[in-house]
Amino acid sequence: MLSTTRQSPKTIDAAFEKARLEKKGLTALFVLDSEMPESIFDKLTDIGFTGEKPSQQLHDSILTEYRVRGDRKLKELEEKALAMKVPFKTIIREGDFISECLDVIAEEELEVVIITRKKRSTLSRFIFGSALAEISSKADCEMLIIDE
Repeated sequence: MLSTTRQSPKTIDAAFEKARLEKKGLTALFVLDSEMPESIFDKLTDIGFTGEKPSQQLHDSILTEYRVRGDRKLKELEEKALAMKVPFKTIIREGDFISECLDVIAEEELEVVIITRKKRSTLSRFIFGSALAEISSKADCEMLIIDE
């Protein structure tokens, strides 16, 4: 699973190494969380950081940038998979991050999910919550959490 806020070379290397050693494929998921800009704007307004609701143009710009970064990272991973001869699949979804992750885990019958846990600020936890904790508690597979 990928996030533009959590790009961990350590986690990516661990995933590729595990796939190579176990002779398994990798599936990379990128979720374009369409609610993310609204969540950010709401929290920033609640704490008094912004006084008005940002424009639709700003909302769309954030989503566009998010998609471009995700596409770029998936292409990098695909190139790495080709070089390492690791079977590789990309999945791009749009919607709620947690729901989409859990849906892909079930649909693809994933055996292991490798995800990064990064140290985050109190503001970041306040804005984004803990998706990792919720996915870990609901996923029907092994979770390998890499601390960054």
